[in-house]
Amino acid sequence: MARDVISTDYLVVGCGQSGMGFVDSFLDVSDADIVMVDRRTAPGGHWIDAYPFVRLHLPSVTYGMGSTPLGGEHIQTNGREAGLYERATGSEIAGHFDTVMQQRFLASGQVRFLPMTEYVGDGMLRSLVTGDVTRIEVRRKTVDATRVGGEVPETSPAPFEVADGVRLVTPSQLSRLKGPAPGYVVVGAGKTAMDACMWLLDQGCPPDRITWVRARDLWFNNRFYLQPGHLSPHVVDGTASIVEAVARAATVDEAYEYLEAHGVIFRLDPSVRPTVFRGASCSETEMEKLRTIRNVVRLGRVRRIEPESILLEEGNVATSPEYLHVHCAAPGLPSHPTRAVFTEDTITIATITRASIAMSSAAIGRIEGLDIPTAEKNRLSPPMPPLTHPVRYLQTILSGLVAEQAWREHPPLRDWADHTRLNLTKRFPGQADDPGIRAARARLKESAGAAFENLARLVAEADQLEPSA
Repeated sequence: MARDVISTDYLVVGCGQSGMGFVDSFLDVSDADIVMVDRRTAPGGHWIDAYPFVRLHLPSVTYGMGSTPLGGEHIQTNGREAGLYERATGSEIAGHFDTVMQQRFLASGQVRFLPMTEYVGDGMLRSLVTGDVTRIEVRRKTVDATRVGGEVPETSPAPFEVADGVRLVTPSQLSRLKGPAPGYVVVGAGKTAMDACMWLLDQGCPPDRITWVRARDLWFNNRFYLQPGHLSPHVVDGTASIVEAVARAATVDEAYEYLEAHGVIFRLDPSVRPTVFRGASCSETEMEKLRTIRNVVRLGRVRRIEPESILLEEGNVATSPEYLHVHCAAPGLPSHPTRAVFTEDTITIATITRASIAMSSAAIGRIEGLDIPTAEKNRLSPPMPPLTHPVRYLQTILSGLVAEQAWREHPPLRDWADHTRLNLTKRFPGQADDPGIRAARARLKESAGAAFENLARLVAEADQLEPSA
């Protein structure tokens, strides 16, 4: 039985990028009362649990809350990413979220934050500390900001058996080593595994002491084509290449070959065709360094690790009880079926533009502030499909272009999109006349019609194959 009752206009469930991005943007256009709840002890979502050496995929300037700068927003002048915008560390991001919560949300008087609290449904909240239950009356809408949150190894058990005598650590534990190991076995194919391998190499670990177990190979964005601000002409160029690739391709593989030939995407091993694209990005210098790891195991998913053997779906490989095995096989991004972002009494935060949850959640906040019917709000907020097949990334880019164009029909939304720092393609003064941008936009316009027509066929073919995948 509920012990207390609280009342609010909006209940926001989840206080990571999705929930906070929505609230940060919505506060600019609404005087509504908002209650935010999260199971963690502080705002920040999965960043609270992330490993110490984690960094953003993309430049800091396009992440976090649009109201508050993240990092120095400068182009790096040294290191392996010289010439690219800086990327925030995990601790910088967590600090950013806390600053926004304290100095903007709570200071506004419109927001209440209940940490260590879960929403159990049916208008009920439960404290994870005391177990006390509180009824919450929501006058307008409940916002679900949990469906796009990622899972990290620190909070997600290894999806394989581990025998006694096996040294298994998470990436966070890897960074707290008390002594060296004769070998390191990194299990996982995504960004976390890539980060763990890069961290080992950066610490001076010889590549031949690293074994990388990858159930499948992934495509990666070339980070050069995802640079905002003064470098945003590269974004337009990369987007034009994607539209051209879709327009010309007879198959999804052909589209990716075109993009690879134009340097827009990478694969770790040129001899192995990736089967997945989850949207992760990588710089050229990172890719070159990762390719120095030659001990790569591709025998399907790990089933069990024993002191002297790793048992996989398609065979076994030797290991050692002295080796350190690094669990990087958390599910990562979720793959929930899509649902409408807006109903009359709910909002489900989703990626709706160019695979950027920061821009997407902020846009949803602005769209909620428009005095328009629910059907129109949903037209402006097409939820992107989960990235379960390479065609989905292409679908995301083209669908995002349509949504962003539709935003221009609503002046308040258009003006916000043109000025928010979260917009990867925001133009700087003088860029409209840049010859490179004009040429790329002409390429995009020329290929758009054929691209959308061809995409429908590529998606239909993937839909036929995916249920059996």
